[in-house]
Amino acid sequence: MNNSFNIEEYYRRAWSGKVCGDASIIDYIKGYKHVVLWGASYLGHAIGKKLLELGINIENYWDIRWKELKSVNQIEVIPPFSSDDKENCLIIVCIGNRVIQDNLIKDMEDYGYLNMIYGDYLYMGLLCPFNQDTGINAKRCSGTMECRQVYCHRINGILNAKCKSENPIFLTSVTLIINQRCSLKCKYCTSYMNAFDKRERIDFPLEQICNDIDKFFGAVDMVGTITVMGGEPFMHKDISQIIEHLCKWKNFGLISIATSGTYPIKPEQLSGLHDDRVNVSFSNYTESINENQKKLFYENIDIVKESGVCYTVGQFSPEWSIPSSLSNKHHTDEVITANKKDCTHWHQIKNGKVHPCDFATAIYSLHVADYKEDYVDLCNDDSREMLREKLRQYINKPFYESCRHHGYFEPGKRMTAKAAEQGYHDFFND
Repeated sequence: MNNSFNIEEYYRRAWSGKVCGDASIIDYIKGYKHVVLWGASYLGHAIGKKLLELGINIENYWDIRWKELKSVNQIEVIPPFSSDDKENCLIIVCIGNRVIQDNLIKDMEDYGYLNMIYGDYLYMGLLCPFNQDTGINAKRCSGTMECRQVYCHRINGILNAKCKSENPIFLTSVTLIINQRCSLKCKYCTSYMNAFDKRERIDFPLEQICNDIDKFFGAVDMVGTITVMGGEPFMHKDISQIIEHLCKWKNFGLISIATSGTYPIKPEQLSGLHDDRVNVSFSNYTESINENQKKLFYENIDIVKESGVCYTVGQFSPEWSIPSSLSNKHHTDEVITANKKDCTHWHQIKNGKVHPCDFATAIYSLHVADYKEDYVDLCNDDSREMLREKLRQYINKPFYESCRHHGYFEPGKRMTAKAAEQGYHDFFND
């Protein structure tokens, strides 16, 4: 293997949006005796096909659905963690969902597989058709399940290349939360939706949401992808006006509306979604929901399809991450500083505030704690420059107080058996 190759430098080139057509990454992969692709869905299929074209021998795919899939790209699919010769084995992680991916990588390391490449970053450098010269085609980015645009650093690099601001504020991904109501009761909801009191299961006012949009996007320079969600976003009667208002801003790449598809979508809710940057992303929970919900899921897909709005339908995930309990674990400054460096914060805009992630948002929204240093208030009468400075300081904090609440799981206990299992779990007590 090529020990002199700097994989982190390759990632930075892929993120930059520049053309990455050099052979160094291919030579690096070929330097391993065994090459395994972990994840046999859209991303894994696309990367595997490209690597085969480039003359790389793929030994196996790993996938929890190995009995069902059997083979992909004529390569055998086997259970995860079942490859021998760990020292000479390179794992290319092709699991698109970054939350699930991060937990599985921790398990992989615990099992002794220490040589890995992030498949989504490899895709950015090898397969992405866009660069700083071409710009992006938002419809193309939204229209494929091969790459997860929600997590795409390359979009940032491409869009930011044209920014002339000094000391700019760029964010890869931001989530806009529009309500605290959901049509499902997922036992391990990462938004902790089941924990909300009935009185708090509300839609946030349109006026507040539009004010948050204007304040935030008026202050930052560029955002790669915006995820609009709840709860269930289509339970908000004003979703069309929200998206229409959001689309007035030009300093972002894509909008992904995350829906379970289990609440009736009305045609009028889609009227403001006819923008090439907008995609309705259906999470596929069909193995966890009842027959009536499943019927509604497919009806909603047809309604969106007939409207002409861009949409994608996810593949059912046989594994889901278990969120941490919300109680304070009292981690030291050193521990949470180190963990923040390794953590990807998908900043959330919710009801007048900007939070670092869904976990920190839940700690505040569920009244576990009110760490005022952990969020930026958008309801103050701040000037644009004052708000920019507050956002910059908040983003660059060495850690957040809510990080002290985060739990860390034992090997093999970070995941559940299937996505969107319905039920209740107590996240307030360990």
